[in-house]
Amino acid sequence: MNENKITCGVCRDLMPLVKDGVASAESDTAVRQHIQECGDCAMLFDGKYVPAVEPSESPKAILRIKRWLSGVYAALMLLGIYFGLSLTAGVDMFCNCLIMPFVGAFGYLVFRCKSLFAVPIILVIIQVIVNAFGLFGTESIDFLMLIFYILFALAGVVISMLLHFAFGKREKEGSGENER
Repeated sequence: MNENKITCGVCRDLMPLVKDGVASAESDTAVRQHIQECGDCAMLFDGKYVPAVEPSESPKAILRIKRWLSGVYAALMLLGIYFGLSLTAGVDMFCNCLIMPFVGAFGYLVFRCKSLFAVPIILVIIQVIVNAFGLFGTESIDFLMLIFYILFALAGVVISMLLHFAFGKREKEGSGENER
């Protein structure tokens, strides 16, 4: 006597083949015997039941990675601000034309659209701290130089926003979400 006992998982994997009529006779018999004994699989086979999706650990892991990356981006943004402001008193101050857009880009990765306000506020706060404690020598950072740094950082934010929009739109088009 040949017992065709299968698990619910195997039955659910074979159901589409049985419904389409392409399953082997043995698979067809096994599925039909299983759905006579299992009410959940029978309702699923008839289309009256949708099984609950069991929560997995992967969304939590992805969330942890995103938080960790946000911390790394924030640290890189603050390090860029500190490094850029330290160059202000020297001959390398024009390197800030390259550094501050990256500060804005990292700010966008941390704050998204709020970075238009957050990055300039952080720059002003750090500039006040640097001037108050004289961290980079006797020469303080003047207001006009700070405005230029803010503008360069905002250019980095805007470029990051545009790239995010462009690549986000391309992903949607590639996945077929924008089809008519």
